[in-house]
Amino acid sequence: MKLLLNTESLIPPLTGVGNYTFNLLEQLQAEDIGVIDCFQGANFLSAESALANCIEASAQYVRTDQGMVKRSVRQGLELHLRDLLKRWTFTYRAREVLLNARRRYRVGERRHYTYHEPNFILKPHSGPCVATIHDLSFLHYPQFHPRKRVEWLTAKLPETLKRADVLITDSDVIRDELIGDFGVSADKVRTVYLGASHAYRPQTAEQTRLLLDVYGLRHGKYVLFVGTLEPRKGVDMLVEAWCRLPQALRREYPLVLTGAPGWHNQTLNDRIKALQVSHGLRQLSFVPGNDLPTLYAGAAVFAYPSLYEGFGLPVLEAMQCGVPVICTADTSMSEFSEGGALLVERGNTEQLATQLDDLLGDEQVRNRLAGAGLQRARAFSWKRCAQETLEIYRAVSP
Repeated sequence: MKLLLNTESLIPPLTGVGNYTFNLLEQLQAEDIGVIDCFQGANFLSAESALANCIEASAQYVRTDQGMVKRSVRQGLELHLRDLLKRWTFTYRAREVLLNARRRYRVGERRHYTYHEPNFILKPHSGPCVATIHDLSFLHYPQFHPRKRVEWLTAKLPETLKRADVLITDSDVIRDELIGDFGVSADKVRTVYLGASHAYRPQTAEQTRLLLDVYGLRHGKYVLFVGTLEPRKGVDMLVEAWCRLPQALRREYPLVLTGAPGWHNQTLNDRIKALQVSHGLRQLSFVPGNDLPTLYAGAAVFAYPSLYEGFGLPVLEAMQCGVPVICTADTSMSEFSEGGALLVERGNTEQLATQLDDLLGDEQVRNRLAGAGLQRARAFSWKRCAQETLEIYRAVSP
């Protein structure tokens, strides 16, 4: 088999699509399926090089005492320029036209490859095509995305849905949306659940102590959130619910927010800064990926009341660490957790506050929920994800 994979998302700090691409590529290599070529923009490289470059780039991120990310001046200027360009109306289209033109010079020799686009929109390719559609949040919650990104995805998605031989979704929730909202044939859409790295596992207080000391945290004595700090993730709801807890409980179990800043979050950021002073809330911002498993494993409760997710990988990661989880009902998270997490009604702050109070006040209840989540998490792995994806490749390959 010959596979062509877009690895443009392997730029640290890795987001959800980047994590998906990295772990899928790593597991596909282990399957020894044949030739795997990758491309980033108009540059082609081997799977080994793509993974190695990502690992090396990620290692260059340095954590300061505040848990922030330090980059070189040159990198900072490049990021600033990139942010400015994103605001221009023509940027998405102009960049795509330019890269596609440059890529065509070399893509012809790979026309017999099966091309997998892990990041929504297919690039030009004359051979078999597979695309992963992680979610449709840009349609259901456009107010939480950059306007130009919404316009770009809205314009380009129908073409991808038509061209792809098979579409992959991370959950049946998104599969049903593609079928219902766009009239895609059910036979064309396959759900392939994600996995979590083996690094996410239960740890004792002694095992977490060194790292938690760095962050000023105590094992089993904090409520954790990991994700982009933006309205769609329900962070404002979580902050409000935690603030409603009795003062003594808040002092014993501070709320720890870990994640990069998102869009349309100025009001949320202002609230977080104020609560850091008045209520002892902790904001770690971005933390290195190697630290996340221990931060999960040391939490008393992991709360993720996101309004909408294609899958909700942090929920699975926390479950696999043996931590009791609260997530949102009637979402992809409740679909795959299947009794391994406590469910809160979307947007119901009072119910979330009650659930936090109940869990933090009863260690036995926390232990039972943690055990159920750990048992359920065993059904998922990146190896399983890669093997099911490989079956799709084989079905469409020439």
